[in-house]
Amino acid sequence: MDGNLHREAEYAERLRAHQVQIFSYIYSLVRNFDDSDDLFQQTSLAMWNKYDQFDPSRSFVAWACGVARFEVANFLRSRSRQRLYFSDDLSLLLIDAQESLEQERIEERREVLAGCLKKLRQGDQELIEACYGEESRVPEVAREWGRSSQSIHNSLKRIRRALFDCVRRSLEPGGLPT
Repeated sequence: MDGNLHREAEYAERLRAHQVQIFSYIYSLVRNFDDSDDLFQQTSLAMWNKYDQFDPSRSFVAWACGVARFEVANFLRSRSRQRLYFSDDLSLLLIDAQESLEQERIEERREVLAGCLKKLRQGDQELIEACYGEESRVPEVAREWGRSSQSIHNSLKRIRRALFDCVRRSLEPGGLPT
């Protein structure tokens, strides 16, 4: 495999394996699903642009959360006049607290997510597999499925929202069984 293709495949696999953790981290900082979704996309692009700086001997999630932290900090600075967001100092304290999330809690979320994925409609499961389980990109999936890239992005956003809600409900005390 060509070095560039190997690098792309390696990045795509790492991102796929840890996207829920990264998205959850971002969401914990801004507490707004739409903003979190936008920030996840921005962070994914920023990580790709900086992927040559990633040290494979270190944790991908820790590195990704560091990149996300900068993206969120920039976002919070740009939104500082809106009351929906905490001050930069408080946000950075929240960021630091989130970084200490226990591995056990992460594993619990991963198991709950697996259960939520199984609850999706068959077509949504297939779209998730096509976009995240293989080395395909959205434009390729769109062509194969006879849809526009925007339509695929919209569906993925809807599916991520459904998964997020399912995981949140399942993790609440007395939550849904998985």
